[in-house]
Amino acid sequence: MLVRLRPVVHASPTPTGLHVRGWASSFTLTGGKGLWTVWQRIAVSLADGVPPADLVAPAGAPPAVAKALAMIVEQLRAHDMLVTVDPDWAGPADEIRTWLESVAPNPAETWTRLQASEITITGPSPLADYALRAITSTGLAASVVAGEDLVLTAGDFAVAAGASDTVGFVVHPGTYEDAVTDAKAVARRLDIRPAEPPDVLAALVGSAAAHRLLCAVGGLPDPSAEFIVHSEDELPPVVPHLGVLVARIDPFRATYHPWLSPARTSLPLEPLRALDVLADAELGPVPEPSMDLPQVPANLAVCGTSLGIGTTADAARLDAVVRELGEAIDLTQSHGDTLRTAVRRRRLDGTILSEVDWADDPTARRWWKALTLRFGVPATIEVTRLAEHAVYAEIRAGERVLSWAIEATPADAVAFAALAATGAEQARQAGVDVPDEPFHLNGAAPSMTHSDTSWVTRDWHWPADVRDREPALQAELMRLVER
Repeated sequence: MLVRLRPVVHASPTPTGLHVRGWASSFTLTGGKGLWTVWQRIAVSLADGVPPADLVAPAGAPPAVAKALAMIVEQLRAHDMLVTVDPDWAGPADEIRTWLESVAPNPAETWTRLQASEITITGPSPLADYALRAITSTGLAASVVAGEDLVLTAGDFAVAAGASDTVGFVVHPGTYEDAVTDAKAVARRLDIRPAEPPDVLAALVGSAAAHRLLCAVGGLPDPSAEFIVHSEDELPPVVPHLGVLVARIDPFRATYHPWLSPARTSLPLEPLRALDVLADAELGPVPEPSMDLPQVPANLAVCGTSLGIGTTADAARLDAVVRELGEAIDLTQSHGDTLRTAVRRRRLDGTILSEVDWADDPTARRWWKALTLRFGVPATIEVTRLAEHAVYAEIRAGERVLSWAIEATPADAVAFAALAATGAEQARQAGVDVPDEPFHLNGAAPSMTHSDTSWVTRDWHWPADVRDREPALQAELMRLVER
């Protein structure tokens, strides 16, 4: 076995070292101009391949050279820029072999999988024609069956695609049922109507479908995952959730978009990724939220006809999107909303609490002052303990209920109710048509990750910590509902 530099890897000198670029990542080494000299010598050997045991400095090499070599090899391995191959493997044509050695963990194994696959292309011309051309260009064979929609299958994998005269798409690989279901839903979302696509669009869609199928069969990263590795000092790349390739003619472009599949996995758990899926400009079920509103003291966003309120821009956008969607985005939020509404409707008796029970909390006090002092709303608040760990807060202006909240502590209940009333009044004064019904925010909503820095206090990251108390609160609310 030989270790080779992946063919896609290239390097260039820098004033203090070298910069190396690969298929999906890069790194820069600093240590003097001698690093480039070392690179030039080892790159030639790695291009041809060397036994793994020879990836060390030769005996008698100066310590500086040995250290430079070890550092370069370490980084090449860390960034997946080296590949181990059998020099005698009977690979495909040179250009396909180069591709596999550039991206595959084990090029020979990937090629064996591809050769063993029975590929079937079902669909209309010219989409099926271009998909077949892409597959046969790799040295593989495929059978073609006429059909209305383009579907490529190989074993347990399938990729579906479609196109009109202006737009085309390719869904994420999956089972036949999942791929076809997604394709029909995407076609409806993009309003694709029967029309023969122009050659340039048909070639792109057909070839992309073939590419995604071959990657799935061969165990390669899906093309939507543009990055494979990244350095520790870089943000991890965002791979579109069940990414769908959407291509348009005017102007000609093709990008991957996240997709809320009706057949496959649910929304991502990370709130910001869920937000990206729901409000995607091409495939999202709701419009992208606008923040063309005053952002102090509360953050505001509008999605369609729905107002979102939060303590951060992301929280406001997520709140607006969820309201426009008309349903919770995870079970915790769904159960929390349902239980709070049920408890409020029961109008349970409890112990009336005084201002002393919450006024020393900076967050509750901040939003109460924002409502009553900054916006001058003549509001009153009533706080009632319904159970040991369940508190109801309601804010009124005269006879009208502005907002309400049910949380585990008096401070949280007041803070959520006051934030909701403040945001609604802030939006009204900015010209937004806000309905008169009471506004409601709660701690069941997905929260953004907060800093673990020791000096960060609760009022810095509130309400990020509130969801930690949600399971116990929901258990308490369930007991109240079942009384």
